[in-house]
Amino acid sequence: MLHHIKGTLFEKKQDSIVVDVNGIGFEISVSSITYLTIPDEGSIVTLYLHTQVREDDIHLYGFSTPVEKTLFKLLISVSGIGPKVARNILSNIPIDELISAVVTKDVPRLSSVPGLGRKTAEKIILELKEKMGGLQLSEHHAGGKQIVLSDAISALVNLGYKQQQSRDIVEDVLKDNPSLDIGDVIRLSLKRLSK
Repeated sequence: MLHHIKGTLFEKKQDSIVVDVNGIGFEISVSSITYLTIPDEGSIVTLYLHTQVREDDIHLYGFSTPVEKTLFKLLISVSGIGPKVARNILSNIPIDELISAVVTKDVPRLSSVPGLGRKTAEKIILELKEKMGGLQLSEHHAGGKQIVLSDAISALVNLGYKQQQSRDIVEDVLKDNPSLDIGDVIRLSLKRLSK
């Protein structure tokens, strides 16, 4: 079983990427959450992997955080939810909201995902409520911090700062104040960059 992959981003599309590792290109399906955290082509990228093996196909799914991978695996454990539907759910509901929707039994929020009906949303809640409640308490904090980190870096890069410089300053801000929301992280990062 493949755990993760690290290599050069060779190609980047909306729902899949190709990572080159020593001359071998691995095509990996990604959700829009992961897509937004991926750097430009030619950059080094690391993704957590889930391997789907069928009789005639081996398919890789990639995730920017362990939490997103855990949620994907939980979703595909529900009968009737395959990898494509799980990726679609993760592409349409942010991680925080997905966990919250399942734990609070928010059927309308889940069934707002294109192609996901009310009965399937109810089944997800029934089968995953307790499992996601545990995830919310244990793993989610680290995953949420990772999302703030990647979103803040992306915002600074879009403002014209270099990728590594942006990463260093955002990590520094989060080290001092780990519970800040995205807006405050960007504001404090810009303040430090302007010194």
